[in-house]
Amino acid sequence: MLSSTPSRSSTHRLAAAAAGALVVTGMCVAGAAPAVAAPGDSGELKVHRAGTPYGDSRDETKVCRFNLSADNFETVTLINVTITPQPPQPTRPTVTAAVTLAAGKGHSQDYSLPNGRYQVSWTFPGGVLKKKVFTVDCRPSGGVPAGGGGVPTVESSTASGDGMSVGTASALAAGGVGAAGLFLARRAARRRADGAA
Repeated sequence: MLSSTPSRSSTHRLAAAAAGALVVTGMCVAGAAPAVAAPGDSGELKVHRAGTPYGDSRDETKVCRFNLSADNFETVTLINVTITPQPPQPTRPTVTAAVTLAAGKGHSQDYSLPNGRYQVSWTFPGGVLKKKVFTVDCRPSGGVPAGGGGVPTVESSTASGDGMSVGTASALAAGGVGAAGLFLARRAARRRADGAA
């Protein structure tokens, strides 16, 4: 009967082969590129009520007049921001902006938008697209305050491909002019009521 006990030399060869396999496996694991976020991917864009200090840590989900506050974007110097109505509607404006950053921080101008739900999304070259939803509701405070912050940039389909036609953009611009006229008419009526010329 033959003995099945391995020889000392074959045991050494098996041990050496096993050790070699472990070394190769370890090298493969060590050589695998770890999933590393791009500088600035940990950055956050917060929705603030107009007048909130820019360094404030609050992220508000319901606002009237508002701005966007950027923080923790590391070495990134500019982020691209888009604010779209939810669900998308051709009668509501889409805002596009670029927020300039210094030492990973920055803020936008103040915005005034019609009541409703909006999604803000932001990105930068090499970064991951991020988004969040918030609500514009000016009804509790009686409407957008007078002198409220500039007209948002409205994109047409020729610039962004978002489905908004040039006619829709023109209608929105005309609506903005009409709203400005209404504001001035109300202001004049208030002045007359107060006895001003």
